[in-house]
Amino acid sequence: MSAAMLLSVVLNAAVAFEHVNVEIGDGLVLTDTTVVVVDGRIASVGRGPVPEGATRIDGGGTKTLAPGFIDAASPLGLREVDLEPSTLDEAMNGAVLVPGFRVADGFNPLSVRIPSAREEGVTGAVLAPGSGVLAGTGHWVVLTGTMSSMPDMKKPVAMFGDVGNGGAALSGGARGGLWLKLREVVADARWYAKNKTAVEQNRSRALALSPLHLEALLPVLEGRLPLVLSAHRASDILEAVRFGQEEKLRVVIAGGSEAWLVAAELEAARVPVLLVPSNLVPGSFEQLRARDDVATRLDAAGVSVAIACNDMSRRRLRQEAGIAVSYGLPRAKALSAITLQPAKALGLDKDVGSVERGKRADLVLWSGDPLELSSFAEKVFIAGVEQPLATRQTKLVERYLQRVKPAAKKR
Repeated sequence: MSAAMLLSVVLNAAVAFEHVNVEIGDGLVLTDTTVVVVDGRIASVGRGPVPEGATRIDGGGTKTLAPGFIDAASPLGLREVDLEPSTLDEAMNGAVLVPGFRVADGFNPLSVRIPSAREEGVTGAVLAPGSGVLAGTGHWVVLTGTMSSMPDMKKPVAMFGDVGNGGAALSGGARGGLWLKLREVVADARWYAKNKTAVEQNRSRALALSPLHLEALLPVLEGRLPLVLSAHRASDILEAVRFGQEEKLRVVIAGGSEAWLVAAELEAARVPVLLVPSNLVPGSFEQLRARDDVATRLDAAGVSVAIACNDMSRRRLRQEAGIAVSYGLPRAKALSAITLQPAKALGLDKDVGSVERGKRADLVLWSGDPLELSSFAEKVFIAGVEQPLATRQTKLVERYLQRVKPAAKKR
């Protein structure tokens, strides 16, 4: 059988998870439930019939089936070793306004870090560019760790930027400078959209950026892509919200240490916040009013909260959700913050983020509660295909154990 035929058989196979507790992703939990997957998508959630010939997986009434976790702002496949420049592809150093920068062009689907993330239940990620007032676009990737998982460059999912200390430092050292640059670029992009022919014929006025960069901004200005802006200080967050309202943009705040101070404004503007709970500390002058319970306060105010790691510790994603729970965020909301909420914030929820009929079967079978660190992922499926759980670390353990056993016998 050829590889193509084998792949077709795998994709068309049916899988039935029986007697599992299902975390839907929106806070609802179903007990002793059956979930059927056909052709890589969820065919039913409930006690419906199981297709003949389906692979049956019994949860015994104790195991939990949950959506695959989503890493909403990830350097996976873009950063391998922090102190080795040749392995760093997530940012154009010193760049201020590079909306046309596609960080996914540097994505390495064979990164050794991807299996480690998948082992911890992370099945998908949004590749996020690094520093810059407008740092570039992010793309969605599934974490199969194969060459076929290369992102679709024609389908960015978000534009990323920084309107806090980092953005100010790149804009002459003043926040007013970064907002001046942003407004100038947005105005030029709107003008460019109406005068493309004149630009192509070299009959236009001088523009702040090249057509390639301005073209990349158009989906953001048209509301098709969210603009994810990093900001911690309450005044910076409020300015980002106002900017989004003035320009009619879909703004998402990343960072948000002082977001609790402007929770009412965030809720009124329907602006989601992407938090790293372990980083909500007064670690800089823009975080002086940070609180451990920011997620709890935002949730109580009706603000949509998503949770990220913001570094290479993909293993820590569910730990970050657990930290938020320890400071008062309802457990159901915490699990949703690493599944459905990031999918909603980035416009991916029609396909992933929850266990619902018709969605892609990115599913993880946990030995117990996914947010309990003693639990582990027993099986991971992406698009209905079971993924290997071996990592570089587990392979090293096996190698060392093989060396130790002969030595022990000699004694």
